[in-house]
Amino acid sequence: MPRGGTLPLVTTQAPPAERVHAWPRALVVAALLAATFLAGWQYQTGGDTVAFRVAWIPVGLTVVPLFFRRARQFAYASLVVGLVVLALALQGVFTWILPGALILLATTADPRRSAWRARLSVLVGTALAVVAAVASAGAVHHSLTSPPVGFAVHTDAASTPSAVDRISSRADAEVASRVYSFRINYAVDGEGPTGIVEFTPGLSAQEQERLRRDLAALPGVTRVCTWYRDNHLRSTC
Repeated sequence: MPRGGTLPLVTTQAPPAERVHAWPRALVVAALLAATFLAGWQYQTGGDTVAFRVAWIPVGLTVVPLFFRRARQFAYASLVVGLVVLALALQGVFTWILPGALILLATTADPRRSAWRARLSVLVGTALAVVAAVASAGAVHHSLTSPPVGFAVHTDAASTPSAVDRISSRADAEVASRVYSFRINYAVDGEGPTGIVEFTPGLSAQEQERLRRDLAALPGVTRVCTWYRDNHLRSTC
């Protein structure tokens, strides 16, 4: 014992907090890429619509865990974000289930906690990503190679009554006889409403071209674009 009867102070340094392991971080990055791809798919199929803008919600949520460098904080953030994304997916946007599931798998993918559980989480996450990639490749190939199914009829906002009103009311019987279905996309950017005219299945190329000319001749029509059901980018002109 040192002179004076006092014991030396013993200081213990707290162990440094563990950083995020590469495996759970990779799963969150995969979820972010999946959510971003789904947003891009929304634009390719429908253009700048409400569904496309809403699709950026899971992208913004998924990136949150990547801001945390400590393993515990990262795991808590991944758990909260994963549950929120899955809850939103169950409201009807089922495509968000994939990024939500990948984020939740990241909470159990740290091999320093449990090696077998981490390997299982990475294996399941990889399988989900591969299945989604194959399905997406098939959907993209179909959207790039499928034949047109109708026309997008763009109108002038100043036209009264508009061409889409004439078609929807079947006022033009010659046009209506070759129309299988019809819907209206409301006006944006100062233009009139756009009518999506799906022609009758099996309509010959000559009749399709005739229908195009008849639609273009309607009062108030500014242009008629070929319409592909699953590809907004191919439907622009």
